[in-house]
Amino acid sequence: EIQPEVGIISTPVIDPASGTLYVVAMTKETGPTYLFRLHAISVTTGAEVGTGPVVIQASVPGTGDGNDGQGHVPFNAFQHKQRAALLLSHGVVYVGFASNCDTNPYHGWLLGYDANTLALVATFNDTPNGSSGGIWNGGPSADANGNLFVSTGNGTFDGASPAGNKNWGDSFLRLAGGTLKVLDFFTPFNQADLAANDVDLGSTAPVLLPDQPGLHPHLLVGGGKEGRIYLINRDNMGQFQAGSDSQIVQEVTGQLKFVPGEGSLFTVPAYLNNTVYFLADHDVLKAFSLINGQLSTSPVFQATTPFAYPGASPMISANGTNNGIVWALDANGTAPAEVLHAYSAANVANEMYNSN
Repeated sequence: EIQPEVGIISTPVIDPASGTLYVVAMTKETGPTYLFRLHAISVTTGAEVGTGPVVIQASVPGTGDGNDGQGHVPFNAFQHKQRAALLLSHGVVYVGFASNCDTNPYHGWLLGYDANTLALVATFNDTPNGSSGGIWNGGPSADANGNLFVSTGNGTFDGASPAGNKNWGDSFLRLAGGTLKVLDFFTPFNQADLAANDVDLGSTAPVLLPDQPGLHPHLLVGGGKEGRIYLINRDNMGQFQAGSDSQIVQEVTGQLKFVPGEGSLFTVPAYLNNTVYFLADHDVLKAFSLINGQLSTSPVFQATTPFAYPGASPMISANGTNNGIVWALDANGTAPAEVLHAYSAANVANEMYNSN
């Protein structure tokens, strides 16, 4: 659960060309009525830009949880939480939603708004004929062509091809920019077990890697509560295969700590200089090499200080590719309650600084 229940929870996005910050806020109003609004704000004056803000409203055809009995599933602000970071891509601001603490009925929603007019231009619900499937963490990513990539949490999954599938629980999705049509997907072979045991794939978000040498230049890396690391070809994501995930580029298991009753990966990995950095729940910062489109099967370097729940999303500062530093905030540490750590990106066993 996230505190507070209302206000701004997700990370805003800034358009540097126009100097506009886009942010979503939830408010409790007379009734009580709960509303989300998308704001466009000048970064220099703090004033609303254009005719905004706009109330977030949407509906899709479907028979899933919370449907209106007439073949539609409306967006219900009271049942949803907006914590996925916003994305600005090709003139559209994308906003993702999951639930308040897994309380049904809810769905994973991704909505696209024109960055100039704030008009709703694209609507996607990942379980319109089912339930759940929240877009929880990190937020969507976009490639140079405007394709969007998201991961989804526990929810209904049809197990079919993109043409026939309507429900996309526990999946990585490639969506067409502008329309949000599903173009391709990868769903782990054990999706049913993930959903049954609350081990969401969508507890984190996919990271799009720079072009790599080898057979698969366009890769993404991601994981979930189970702690598996997935390396996926963005051009052919592998879809679903019963029994194993051998159709994807690579799967690394057993290297990220798993905490019974909690999980493993709740945070987003980082990348620099052919290295991917993970910091899982109650784990230490770990660095995996990426050589010729393959991850090392164990960390090449790791730190010594374990972080409390939920781990951390590493952040990189560097002078181009030089002097890299990996920053990580232990949000539930001790003395004081939050501790900022800095590690050498070349060898994270070298902790350069911490705020204690």
